[in-house]
Amino acid sequence: MKVLFIPGNSPYPIFSHAPLATAVRNAGHEVLMGGIDWVLPNIASVGLAPVKISPVSMEEVSAFMGAMPDDPLEQLKAVGRVYAEIAVDSLEPLLDLADHWRPDLVVGGGMFYTAPLLAHHLGIPSVRLEWDRIDARAYDPGAEAVLAPVLGELGLDRVPGPDLWLDVCPPSLRPANPLPARPMRWIPGNPQKPLEPWMYTKGDRPRVYITAGTRLFSGEGLRDMARSIAGLGVEVVVGAPENVAAELRAELPDVRIGWVPLDVLAPTCDVIVHHGGGGTDMTALNAGVPQLIAHPEYPTEATRKVAEFGAAILIESGPEQDITEACQKLLSDAGYRERAGLLSREIAELPLPGEIVGELEKLVAARA
Repeated sequence: MKVLFIPGNSPYPIFSHAPLATAVRNAGHEVLMGGIDWVLPNIASVGLAPVKISPVSMEEVSAFMGAMPDDPLEQLKAVGRVYAEIAVDSLEPLLDLADHWRPDLVVGGGMFYTAPLLAHHLGIPSVRLEWDRIDARAYDPGAEAVLAPVLGELGLDRVPGPDLWLDVCPPSLRPANPLPARPMRWIPGNPQKPLEPWMYTKGDRPRVYITAGTRLFSGEGLRDMARSIAGLGVEVVVGAPENVAAELRAELPDVRIGWVPLDVLAPTCDVIVHHGGGGTDMTALNAGVPQLIAHPEYPTEATRKVAEFGAAILIESGPEQDITEACQKLLSDAGYRERAGLLSREIAELPLPGEIVGELEKLVAARA
C-alpha cells in the first residue's frame, strides 16, 4: 500500500510521526511525508521521502511567531487559523500528487485539517496520530472560519473524523472522558549531531537540563535561571539555539550550552526544566525524569495532569527563586522520580508502532 504522512508545520511533528512512518516502510509499503518548505530537511534527515505541500518558509514561520498575540486564547486561535490556511492552500498540490502517486491511506497530525480533507477528496481512509499529550482540539476555534468555505463546497458541516485515532498518552494521564483512541507507544526522536561522551554518561553530580524552546525565554532569562540552579551544586546543561547559546557561553563558562539531542541526554538527567513543550514533556516521561514546567506558554490540562500525578512541578509565574526552590524539591524528594518512573513504564508497555501497521493494512483492505 501507499501511505502519505502529513504530520504538521514544524520540525517536532516530523520526529513524532517518524517511528510509525518508518515501521510502515519497513513492512514493505511505500511512504511519502508531506510538509511545508521549512520542514523538508527534517523529513529527509529521518530517512523519509519529503514532498512539499506548501511554500511556507522558515522566515514566514518566524514572522508569524513574532506577531503572536499575548493572550493565550488568542494564540490558540492564531495557530489554528494558520494551520487551516495551510490545509486549504495545500489541497491542490496534494491532489496533483495523487494524480501521479495516489495514496491508499493518509496519516495526519494533531491539527488534523489537511489529512482528512485530502482523504475525503480521494475516498480513502485517514488516521490521526497525536504528536504528544496536548489536546489539539483547542486550536479548532481559530480554524473554523477558514475551513468553512471548503467544507461547504464538499457538502460537509465539519472536518471528517478519522477512521483510526492513535493516542500516545500514558494511561494514567489520559483525561477523565477521553475520546476513543488506539494507544501507541511514543518513541523519542530529535535532530541528531555527533555525540560527545558526556551526553550519554551520568556524571558525579545531579544533572539538570534547561530548555525554553526557541522563543519563550530570552538569553537573559536563560542565563539567570542557569546561574540560580547551578547554585544548588548541580551540573547544568542548557539547550538553546546557537544564536542564543553563543552569547551565553562567555557568561556561563561552567555550563554546557547549545544543542544536545534530548533523546540521548534525557536518561542521564535528574530534572528537566522546560516551558511546557509537548516534545520535551514526552521525552522526559519516556525517560522517567521529573519535570519542572516553568512559565509555560499556556498551561494546558495535559501540563496540569502530570503535576497532579506527582511527576512534575508546575510554576505558572514567579521569580527565579521559586524555580530554584522547586528544582531543589524535585532533586531531594524521591517521590517525584518514582512517579515519573511509573509513567515511563506505562509508555514502555504500550503497543509499538510496528504493531499498528497491521491495523493500517486492514483499514485499506476494508475500504478497497
